[in-house]
Amino acid sequence: MGDDVLPESAQGVSPGLMLKTARESLELSQREAADTLNWMPGYVAIMEADDYAALRSPSFARGYVKAFGRLVALDEDALMRAFDSLQDQDDTESAESAESADTGKRPGTAVLRQKTGLGVMVGLGSLSLLIAALWWWQGNPR
Repeated sequence: MGDDVLPESAQGVSPGLMLKTARESLELSQREAADTLNWMPGYVAIMEADDYAALRSPSFARGYVKAFGRLVALDEDALMRAFDSLQDQDDTESAESAESADTGKRPGTAVLRQKTGLGVMVGLGSLSLLIAALWWWQGNPR
């Protein structure tokens, strides 16, 4: 299949569209592709929608795209160029939105905020109680 799936004019096409077109030309369902790749059922739809942030590990999206591309026999270089181009656009947009939300700071500096989950807070609280209990126990000899 390789380069025959998409015409030469497909330079501006997203990796998700490339993957979806190739999968459909092989008459594979999303479920069949996910099963073959040993992925969670929704991953194929996420990949085809170019919504890599919705993955459990968005940092591994490049590997997922490569694996999916191999399954549907796409040209890896063209697929990775499309992926990198999309990621560059997303990075530029997120940096611009971070800069516009960054009030009171120097222009051009982006603030990255990390979300702290409830689990982390509960863990820290439990650790604090354990340390306090051990400290109290050491100070009270029997």
